[in-house]
This record gives sequence, structure tokens and C-alpha cells, in this order.
Amino acid sequence: MSRATDAGADPTPERTALDDALARWDPATGIDPAVTRAQTRRAAEYLAATGDRLGRTDLADALADGSTLDTATWWGRAVDPGLRRLAEEGLVEYRAVDDTYRWAGEVEP
Repeated sequence: MSRATDAGADPTPERTALDDALARWDPATGIDPAVTRAQTRRAAEYLAATGDRLGRTDLADALADGSTLDTATWWGRAVDPGLRRLAEEGLVEYRAVDDTYRWAGEVEP
């Protein structure tokens, strides 16, 4: 899912399914939409990288410290709504019984 390109390659990276899903989403969470999308992207990329089914605590322990938001806001108003949106798009699998997420999309380079 990296957007890095070779030095001689086209400077416009190819859009991914994650890019498109986040671009279509208009988050109404009370937080700057760019911040909400960026934090959702971090969580989705982490899910894709690990391949594991992870819950709030797992994701917050791994990623929340890298945000300017407090943990409750980071999860409740940015990441959780974003991951649920990605679940609607078929990129993330949400399992309500244990409130966990797992990357379900294709892993893109």
C-alpha cells in the first residue's frame, strides 16, 4: 500500500482501493476530515501489514500515540467510524462479537 515510486517513475502514484474508499467518505465526526481520513488510513495499513484480527486496544497501543488526538477521540471519532466505513466498502472485515477488525482487501504494494 505504499505510495512510494521509483525516481524515474511517473510522479503521480496509482490510486488504490483504500485511496478511493477514503476519498468517497465524507466523515461527519466533528474532527477535520483530513485528520480522520489520515488516522483511518494508518489503522487500515496497519491491519493490512499485520494480517491479524485486531480490536481497539491493539490498534490504540500500536498507533494512537502517533496522533495529536487523545486516545478516546482517536478511536471514537476517527478510527472506529473510518474502519466501519471501510467494512462497508469490503476492505475491512468487522466482527461484532468481539469488536475486531481485519484487513480483507488485497494488499497493494
